[in-house]
Amino acid sequence: MDSPKRYQDVVLKKTASREYLDQGPKVLKKYLKRQDKQRKKTLKTFGRSQKNAPKYNYTKILFLIIIITSIVALIFDLFGITQYIYLSLNGVFFNFAFHTFFSSLFISFSSSYFSLGSAIINLFFLFFMLFFLYFMARNIEFSYGASHLFKLYIISGLFSVLFYSLLRFGLNFYRPINIFPVYVGLAWGGIYGLISFIIFPIMNREIRALMTIIPMRITGKSFLIMIISIRLLFGLIYTAIDPILMLYYFPELGGILGSFIYYKYKFLRR
Repeated sequence: MDSPKRYQDVVLKKTASREYLDQGPKVLKKYLKRQDKQRKKTLKTFGRSQKNAPKYNYTKILFLIIIITSIVALIFDLFGITQYIYLSLNGVFFNFAFHTFFSSLFISFSSSYFSLGSAIINLFFLFFMLFFLYFMARNIEFSYGASHLFKLYIISGLFSVLFYSLLRFGLNFYRPINIFPVYVGLAWGGIYGLISFIIFPIMNREIRALMTIIPMRITGKSFLIMIISIRLLFGLIYTAIDPILMLYYFPELGGILGSFIYYKYKFLRR
């Protein structure tokens, strides 16, 4: 169907060119000039549309900040100045490291209880996870804007900070804050916030879970329960060894609560 139509357009253009040719070289020159002008205008419009196409720059910036801050945290750990980048109530109260409430939101692992080798493995795991999360995060950026992406991440992370602080105060009788510092990175709180924000609108819809070892089709609600259960399972296993270890696993779940509150406030109230 398209071929005859295209052929007719070509014939019409040729006919128009012949008509201008018959009217003399001046008229033909004007016609060609108009055609050239139209061609340049079309190319300019196309170039502008390509320029305005979404490039997900802020998603890349966010993930780059997480990777760089996590690497810097490793270096701080090596030089024994952990308290100035990881979050610890001990560091906040006695070293006045208030900035760690923010810097810890971009560190993907915790210090003190885990070896350097374990931290490096966690860093590689972070790269693996960010590869899958990139598509989720850029979908948020494209649909709602860059500022929304950063707000969601920060709010989810701050709820993780709140969870950590409450748990740490609760364990003060067991390991006093002034004697036993617990240094944590809470990037997973923000990451869980991004994941859950994508899931909340499709809780009862089937999705393909690509972050599992074997891709499977499950409802959004089941997927959310699964990632919470995995975090709780590991947390409870390590808590049985030493209750203080819950501080390395449970605070990130605050990111899911923060994401839900943000989602409910931003969208469900409309």
